[in-house]
Amino acid sequence: VEPAPTPAPVAPRTGRPDLAGFVQEVRRQAAGHAQGWTGNRRAYISHVWRHIREQRPDWGVSEIEFKCMLAEAHRAGHVVLANADLKDAKNIRDLQESAVVYKNAVFHFIRVDA
Repeated sequence: VEPAPTPAPVAPRTGRPDLAGFVQEVRRQAAGHAQGWTGNRRAYISHVWRHIREQRPDWGVSEIEFKCMLAEAHRAGHVVLANADLKDAKNIRDLQESAVVYKNAVFHFIRVDA
């Protein structure tokens, strides 16, 4: 009698989020990294991306995919993206890394309400 074949190891599934799960995590991360005053709090998109990449590797999402999902969440009205009004040398790298092009606009921030 031959021994039963050993099953091949199963690769771990990536837990890619649905839109609701993605938005919930983005809002949580943005709230934790927002700057500004009440009514005008914003988080750099690149800062939120870094934290999601570190804390949610199970998503298996690249930076490009993250930004596309973010633009889709903005289009659907689940998050509000904002552009940088004032740009100076001290934040230019954050702005460049945060840039999300959507239609005729370039966004750099995720708005945080409350």
